Parts: sequence; structure tokens; C-alpha cells
Amino acid sequence: MDITAITYSLFIPLLNSIHELTSGVGLASFGWAIVFLTAGVKLVLTPLTYKQIKSTRKMQKIQPQMKKQQDDFKKREEKLKNDPAKLQTERAAFQQKMMSFYKDNDVNPLGGCLPLLVQMPILLGLFWTFSGPPFKSKPIFVDIKVVSAAKANKKQIKYYDKGEIYVDSEGRRARIMLNAKKITMLEGESYKLKATKAMGDAHLDPAAIKWGFFNGVKDNDFVDLEANTDGSAVITAITAGGSAKLEAKLPQSLKDDSFFFIKDFGDTGVFNKETGTLNIDILILVALFGISIWLSSKLNAPKLAELKPGETEDPQAAMQKSMATMMPIMMTGMMLIIPLPAGALLYMIVSGFIQAGQTYFAMKRYDK
Repeated sequence: MDITAITYSLFIPLLNSIHELTSGVGLASFGWAIVFLTAGVKLVLTPLTYKQIKSTRKMQKIQPQMKKQQDDFKKREEKLKNDPAKLQTERAAFQQKMMSFYKDNDVNPLGGCLPLLVQMPILLGLFWTFSGPPFKSKPIFVDIKVVSAAKANKKQIKYYDKGEIYVDSEGRRARIMLNAKKITMLEGESYKLKATKAMGDAHLDPAAIKWGFFNGVKDNDFVDLEANTDGSAVITAITAGGSAKLEAKLPQSLKDDSFFFIKDFGDTGVFNKETGTLNIDILILVALFGISIWLSSKLNAPKLAELKPGETEDPQAAMQKSMATMMPIMMTGMMLIIPLPAGALLYMIVSGFIQAGQTYFAMKRYDK
């Protein structure tokens, strides 16, 4: 399944439609399109979100009763540890009892996962959308193997069947392919590589294509690469017994579309390998993401009674407090490691702050 085809067919037209509406009222950046898309998604999911918050609050209310039943069962487990058959029966009965307990209290332990599961396809779609044109350059790869004249029977060219999706600055899409995907060539031979439009109406200037070896490698001992001004490239096999991987980078068609401190929605990761510098906008986004997680954790944290003199804190309550503190730190740390595009991060941040607002008002309403 071509995932990128699905995401580009859905998210690019959707973002373009919202962008046209926001541009009409002076909000020209695609950042506003992301904000309104996020707000729309959260609005649609409001019933599920409120149900999740209500379920979380109920779970907090019945936590002491649950803990008492679990502690009682642990004592029974200890007594029956030498009777495996009866212990298995008791465990099954306890699980059934807990299910009835949840049902009697109108609580679904997995209810909080549903809004997250619904949003995952949207987040994945935005990840793919902002990882390629028009927000970021996208490479098309060519694998080359060089053999000697003695192995002339292995000489072959494998062609692209679909090509890569390209989106221009106007949101028009096309499939771009090279005239070879895999090449096995003889030493001393040359071959001209060029890009063609297989389908679609997007505008692509071939001269904007940048050729190079994979992963920024400057030279290869087995293949010579010479890029031409018309966007084509000539490869020459130098020595048999080796291989090379080339990439033709399709240009980033949408540039200079900033949004507050975000300079590029396709910026990915804290460290920019090409320039050797830090992406400050990504760092700020990660920090805002951490704040949104902390705010939600604080609002969702159970309200615990103050300890009286001589009382010790319940271990489970202590663990909940610790998780409320550690979760934002862990999630923020993950975002520093996982290279998400700025556009996808912006969606997560706006979604997090809207979620915090919904939690605040839902808690107020439920506690009444």
C-alpha cells in the first residue's frame, strides 16, 4: 500500500482548502491552516474527549475501593500459592469481579485510549505530508552496481513503476519518476538519468532537481556522477566490484512560509545535518509540547486529601504523583529524539492546549 498517496490525496487538498479560507481573512500562513484543522478535529472529538475525562475522574473516585479489593486478593493469592489449580480459579473469579465492579460504576478502563487512537491516523498523515513536497525536498533513489565485462550477462536496468508524489506551491500533484530505479552496468559505461512526469498537473522545473550520493557522500570509488544544468545527470561506471546509491532531490516548492517563530514547516529534528546547526524553532516547539503535556497531567491528576500528622502517603498515590511529574519530562525527551516535522509538532501542541482547556471545563462540570 502506498501510504504517501493516501496522505497526499487527503491532507494536501484539506490543508489547501483551509489555507484558501484563512488567506481570505488575512491569515496567509499554512500555520493557521494547521491551527484551524486541529481545532476542527478537537471539536469533532469533543463528545469522546468529555467521555474520556469523565471516565478518568470516575476511575480516580473508585481508586480506594479498587485498591482495597486488590490488596485483599493479594492476601488470598499468598495463601493459595501452593494450590495452583485453586489459585487459577480464584484469579478468574477476581477478574470477573473487577469487570462487574467497572460496569457497576460505569467505568471503562480503556475509555481514555479512544480519542488518541482516532487522532493517530491524522498525526501520521501530517507526518508524511510535512516530510515531503511542498514543505520539504524529497529524494528519488537510484541503486547502481558495477560489474566487469566478464559478467556482461548481469547487465540490466529496472524502471520505476509509479514514481514519487510531488506537490507544487499551488497544491497540484504529480508523480515524478526517473528513467531507472536499479542499474547493473559494465565498467567504463555511461548512462544518462533524467526525471519525467508520469501523471498529474504539478509544475516541476527539472533544473531545480539536485543530484548527489546518498547520505551526503561526496565521492564514490566505483561510480562517477556529473549533474547537468537541465536537471539530468550522467553516471559513469569506473571500477567493477562495487556499488553506489544516488539520490535526485525534488525541490521544496513552498518556501518562505513562516508562522511566528517557525521558519519552515518541513524542518525535522532538533539538529540540522545539512547545515550542522540547531533548529531553534523545533527546540521551542518541543518546549511548548512539554508545557502542554505538563498542563494536561496537572489537570488530570487526582485530588488527594492532605496527610494528617503521623500518616504516611499511600504508595499508589505517591506513584501517581511521580508519574504526573515524570510523564511530561519523558514525553518531551522523546520529542527531542524523534525527528517530527515542525508542522506535525504544531498540530500536537495546539491539540494539547485545547485538550487542557477541555479538561479544565469538564472537571469543573463533573465535580459539581
